[in-house]
Amino acid sequence: MLSLEITKRTEPRLLAAMAIHYSQPKGFVGRNICYAITHKNIYYGAIVGGSATRFLPGRDEFFDIPAAQKMHLLKHLVNNIFYHIEPGAGYPLRNFTTRVLTLFRQTVEVDWLAKYGDVVGGFESLVEFPRTGETYKRDGWVEVGQTKGFTCKRVAGKGTDNWSGKRVWNTDPSQLRPKRVFVRGI
Repeated sequence: MLSLEITKRTEPRLLAAMAIHYSQPKGFVGRNICYAITHKNIYYGAIVGGSATRFLPGRDEFFDIPAAQKMHLLKHLVNNIFYHIEPGAGYPLRNFTTRVLTLFRQTVEVDWLAKYGDVVGGFESLVEFPRTGETYKRDGWVEVGQTKGFTCKRVAGKGTDNWSGKRVWNTDPSQLRPKRVFVRGI
């Protein structure tokens, strides 16, 4: 019995998974719903849906998002901002990682509407090289672009946009981390 259970972003198993994941996120900004991945009550990892990225190569064209409506329409996209299954756990089902992703899409659609009042219209995710995004491809996601690899964090202060905090960009060429952009409609 594969299931996703809503957890807090401070849940110890989620924090432990974040610490060993290749991207090592420090937390999640904006809207998000965190899930523990379990099968027959055994914990396998975590998956998180969050706010859509403001700028993403290929995404706006895929979903046909007009520039004038972009800020309004982004709240209807969910970014799979974190997905981690313990590699040593072994998979209890055939195509386990793809099944988790499929269940995530189905579950977060319902939970997103209940929590934020917005109907989900599609999904996005970023996959860092050298990974190929094979799990996403098996679930019907489409690779639509590649980021330049800049990283951004928000710090206290007045930003230049309507979002909270000031953006600080890391554009050092030696620290770029390009990512593949995957999207999927409903």
